[in-house]
Amino acid sequence: MRILHLYRPRVPATRAQSVQVVHTCHALAARGHTVTLLADRATLADARAAGLPGDDPADPVAALAAYGLDRPPGFDLRIAPTSWPPGAGAWFRWQLAGWRGDIVYARAKRYIARVPAEIRVVVEAHEVDSAIAEDAGRDPGPDRRLEEEVFARAVGVVANCEGTLSLLEERHRLPMQRRVIHNATRPDRAVERRPLPRPTVGYTGSPRSYKGLATVLASVPAWPSGVELELVGGAPDGPLPPGVRAVPPVPYGELPARLAGYHALLLPLDDNLFGRRLTSPLKLWDYLATGIPIVAADLPTTRAIGGEALHYYRPSDPGDLARAVREALVGPAPAPRLRTWAERAAEVEAFLEGCR
Repeated sequence: MRILHLYRPRVPATRAQSVQVVHTCHALAARGHTVTLLADRATLADARAAGLPGDDPADPVAALAAYGLDRPPGFDLRIAPTSWPPGAGAWFRWQLAGWRGDIVYARAKRYIARVPAEIRVVVEAHEVDSAIAEDAGRDPGPDRRLEEEVFARAVGVVANCEGTLSLLEERHRLPMQRRVIHNATRPDRAVERRPLPRPTVGYTGSPRSYKGLATVLASVPAWPSGVELELVGGAPDGPLPPGVRAVPPVPYGELPARLAGYHALLLPLDDNLFGRRLTSPLKLWDYLATGIPIVAADLPTTRAIGGEALHYYRPSDPGDLARAVREALVGPAPAPRLRTWAERAAEVEAFLEGCR
């Protein structure tokens, strides 16, 4: 198949969206498809943080190397020649207008109207914007109208998790072809553990407020004496409690070595719309592959992936989080569980074939 992945991630970058899209395209190309990805150009500073091996953020080979990936023959990665937003936008529209192939696999709904009518569109949904707008007290009308237009056009819908799909089904008439396809990770996440000398719990990802880090920081004083917390990806605003340190984002290819040193891994979420229904956390798939105990918020999204293998805590309850940390540090290590991007690509491929 000739596939256009329609999203415009910044490449290279450490953000989960960029990691997910690039690895999905790479794995589909490795299966013999021709996959085009139109990407925004990272600033040199962002590219350096992502591990760019060179000085040209627009070089596709170097950009993929920043993720620890080669460039399969079928991966047509095109990076905008400028990071200036008006110029990048014009370049993107020009590239999209000239693309011809079999199917558009769209994670960005707002661009679908620009796809020629004769090309089939499958939507990969990671959110329900109208529900997010309602939850935030905003007018959901514009988002609902866009969703209705998109799903009327689409021949199939892939959702990132069960909650996203069920929420879409509650609000819209969807195409008959639909399924949940979760995220994945890489075989190099199955690390050989090398625990740090001091007991350390690790968290990787952004410090955004809706990720539940406020509960984590409030729980730290009740953790066992001498246990430290490392936040990889930055810290939320305000002072950090003693025993907590924050470090900048780590390039995706270097993250396994960091994970190998932790005694437990932390996946906090708040009990909100995002945490309860809309997430298939990329970090959870990374964590599961390590065989390191995981402490996670007890929500349907985490239960659907982790089952009974995680140490759960009640969201927004610092005392219960501290209990889960104590149990994780003294309990047995779980068996590693690896779901690869190649497996995910095979599921996407089968779905796209069924939408032809």
